[in-house]
Amino acid sequence: MEDQDFWRLSGIDRDVYLYATKATTIKDYRAIADLENNYSDGLLNVSLELENTAKKAKGYKATVQLLDGDKELYSEEKEVIFNGNAAIVNFENSLKSIKTWNAEKPNLYTLLFLLKNKKGVVTEAVSSKIGFRKIEIKNNQFLVNGQPVLIKGANLHDHDETTGHVISKEVTLKDMEVMKRNNLNAIRCSHYPKNEFFYRMADKYGFYIVDEVNIEIHGMGTTNQGLDEDEEAKKIHPAYRPEWKAMHLDRTERMYERDKNYTSIVTWSLGNEAGNGENFFATYEWLKKHDATRPVQYEGATQYANTDIQAPMYATIEQTIEYAENDPKRPLIQCEYAHAMGNSVGNLQDYWDVIEKYDVLQGGFIWDWVDQGLKTKNEDGVEFYAFGGDFGASDLQNDNNFCLNGLVNPDRSAHPALYEVKKVYQYVKFKSNDPKSGKITITNKYDFTNLSEYNFTWKLFKDGIEVKAGNITDVAVAPYESKEFQIALPELTDEKAEYFLNIYATTKSADALIPEDYLLAYEQFKLTDFTPSVFELETSGLSVTNVDGTVKIKGEGFEVGFNSSDGSLTTLDYGQGNLIKNGPSVNFWRAPTDNDYGYNMPKRLNVWKEATETQNLTSFQLNSNDGKKVIDAVKLSKNPFKIKNDLQLTATYNLPSVQGEATVTYTINNKGDILVSTDLSNIKNSLPIVPRFGNNFIIDSAYDNVSWYGRGPHENYQDRNTSALVGSYNAKVKDLYFEYIRPQENGNRTDIRTLSFLNKNGKGIQISSSKLFGFSAHNQYNSDFDEGMEKQQRHTYDIPQRDLININIDYSQMGVGGDNSWGLLPHEEYQIKPDNLSFSFMIQPVK
Repeated sequence: MEDQDFWRLSGIDRDVYLYATKATTIKDYRAIADLENNYSDGLLNVSLELENTAKKAKGYKATVQLLDGDKELYSEEKEVIFNGNAAIVNFENSLKSIKTWNAEKPNLYTLLFLLKNKKGVVTEAVSSKIGFRKIEIKNNQFLVNGQPVLIKGANLHDHDETTGHVISKEVTLKDMEVMKRNNLNAIRCSHYPKNEFFYRMADKYGFYIVDEVNIEIHGMGTTNQGLDEDEEAKKIHPAYRPEWKAMHLDRTERMYERDKNYTSIVTWSLGNEAGNGENFFATYEWLKKHDATRPVQYEGATQYANTDIQAPMYATIEQTIEYAENDPKRPLIQCEYAHAMGNSVGNLQDYWDVIEKYDVLQGGFIWDWVDQGLKTKNEDGVEFYAFGGDFGASDLQNDNNFCLNGLVNPDRSAHPALYEVKKVYQYVKFKSNDPKSGKITITNKYDFTNLSEYNFTWKLFKDGIEVKAGNITDVAVAPYESKEFQIALPELTDEKAEYFLNIYATTKSADALIPEDYLLAYEQFKLTDFTPSVFELETSGLSVTNVDGTVKIKGEGFEVGFNSSDGSLTTLDYGQGNLIKNGPSVNFWRAPTDNDYGYNMPKRLNVWKEATETQNLTSFQLNSNDGKKVIDAVKLSKNPFKIKNDLQLTATYNLPSVQGEATVTYTINNKGDILVSTDLSNIKNSLPIVPRFGNNFIIDSAYDNVSWYGRGPHENYQDRNTSALVGSYNAKVKDLYFEYIRPQENGNRTDIRTLSFLNKNGKGIQISSSKLFGFSAHNQYNSDFDEGMEKQQRHTYDIPQRDLININIDYSQMGVGGDNSWGLLPHEEYQIKPDNLSFSFMIQPVK
């Protein structure tokens, strides 16, 4: 019954303790802090259960107090009358204009119970925090205090990088701090109840909690994964057998009894992936009988009656739309979605465009929060995070790195995907039909917070450089309301410049987990188009010779060389020595991500890897005079070739794996600019999709100062880049590498306008294109991150640090996907279809 997908670690994970009380004691209590009168007034119901194990217990009195700080709001004392050794004392009181609890404003009161003996001496005092809130499902919507909240959540396993399942308050606080700062408002306790302090902290800091029974029977089958129609499997499955009913109920009852008074728990969950037999109908009915204040959910019951919330896992966007448009009966909140394994969480914005369109769709919980890597050292003393199959267990049952599905690393540092989650989950929306006019509409998507609590600023950028900034004042927008604001933009005088307007929302003051002036929402508006550099066809002063198989082009202050036997660029010298180690080659491949392995990309798309590795030169020609003068580069002599009008070297390669052809043309002018054009031909549309299309080349490691004008600063891909604003950014090559625990494709940036690699003296190369392009750069080969046809238990310490800079300049790279990690490809709009594609970019000297 505890077949959860996580580390199987033996030992005692939680504190075990005994405590003693007096013979007459408060044994238990149930406190319901409800709302009435249009959610404005509080209704407090308290039931105290007392026990007496002494001979007599006469004259005892019980007092209930409700405090707001030091201020007493309510106090009542009642006589305790024992019936045998037990007594129940009930209290009820209405409170006008109560401060309500919700994830945005987690207002808590102190609830105090006093037990006094017949002499009036306090013999026992019990204190807890409580918030007034009302959870309902009305009109197929999940409501908190009458508002249809959107669940912006993640699943949380108990995991510490060194202590495993033993979780401290400090780690829990760190989790909640990082979540709050990235706009998460909900946590699903996957797949067992948490430490008691977890709920007290969730009450205090404001999270909507799904508390889940410690039941998972995945290995014996589960509904929605084949069990529904498998009658033979049901015969031996614990969820369906009567002798297991008591065990299901026991775990459910213990969760409820321990956790029933925590305000932050808004939903009970029957368990996870455990079938849906009679025993789950019994636990559902038990919870409904004992708690009328919270709904009950269960993913295994999406096709059955014993769930109040439709809580599927990994429903695609199309499936959620189909549900919303076909007479839905329950609110849909995905218990798991956006599988964050490795380089993942693509198309999250697309999910939320749909979620925010349909009232019945109310968000979900990303799978999951933290990579479950365990910190250890290899034989050489190098620290790394271990996963399934490590610790000498490679020959034992393990699931490789399927415990590494987090938005954060084991130390709680962010994956690049977390920045996308923050952006997509943000509560403030910015729209404009005419951003050049400075008219911006701001919409408040908070449920209980006025935007007057935030500062709003704007910045105007010209070609990536800030040229103007200002404040947007008096943004007092109520929840669900919108208001248009006028920004006094200056005149955009440079017709050739690209202008962007960025809007930012930051906190005016600090709260418990978010500091003052902290960025929580932002948007970018493009005002004018980018004007790319134009390649100039001036060739005067150039000379071309063939010396010992190397075609040399010389001009003032530079020399370019090509290997005439394979057509590759071998020399690029702008006065600082040759910076080229390997010239541009046509590249169709990326190191497989975890999602790629999930749909068997190394086998299904392997022809493109072969097309990258096997390219046979069929011709290498020198062209001039608008193509009227053509010569085989191999036949070129030491005598200078006469150039007229233009100079092109064209290498044509046969790609046997796809039965196509790639032509790479180098057009060179007398400034040393090189236009690299790649054209594919004879590419059949029956071929599989293309992982990427672009050029890969390697330069000297001295040119490790990278500047780019495009999306950044963090790693981004075409289906995960709404969080990465267009701007001017700088980094060292080594810092462009994101170290996923299992090595894979990483470090990409999209929508690049210009890119430069400079040495310490500020000299090097600039790369640009007539169209937006992607790039990545590493001190490793692409192949260093590629485990091949199957995963090979590789780790971060297996990745070498090489004395080179490996550059990818891409027409495009397909998206990373993230709907799941076991079969689904990136969405079609983020794929590269096989076609006769063309791409060009320009290399220019920076002197």
